[in-house]
Amino acid sequence: KTGDTITVKGVTYRVTNAEAKTAEAYGVVNKSQKHIEVAATVKIKGNTCKVTAIADQAFAGMKKATKAGKNVSKIGKKAFNGDGKLKSITVKSRKLKTVGKLALKGINKKAVIRIPKSKKKAYRKLFKGKGQKKSVIVK
Repeated sequence: KTGDTITVKGVTYRVTNAEAKTAEAYGVVNKSQKHIEVAATVKIKGNTCKVTAIADQAFAGMKKATKAGKNVSKIGKKAFNGDGKLKSITVKSRKLKTVGKLALKGINKKAVIRIPKSKKKAYRKLFKGKGQKKSVIVK
């Protein structure tokens, strides 16, 4: 049901819509874990849910690389805010529609955000002006 949670590989997820079977990544167990990978789907209380969002401030203050699963359509406000050592974000999703305000504020100035080649133009627009330094590369 909506609100049910589970932790998979250190990432916590919660059901956002029980009928549509969708969930969001909303945090981590250990802020210093070396690698974060947001799953495409998670099984919560016997139901398989598509992970369609990264919640507001979900990974704020994290230090290490992050990969967003292929079903993510929304990255929330300040999702990676203050992640000074974060140098790599990989977005596998071809469904990304929104990136929240200041989502990338404070990430490493040499960070690289990898995006699907087929979505390069659209995603560059989405990631523009989300708080990151001009030296951050979206490729």
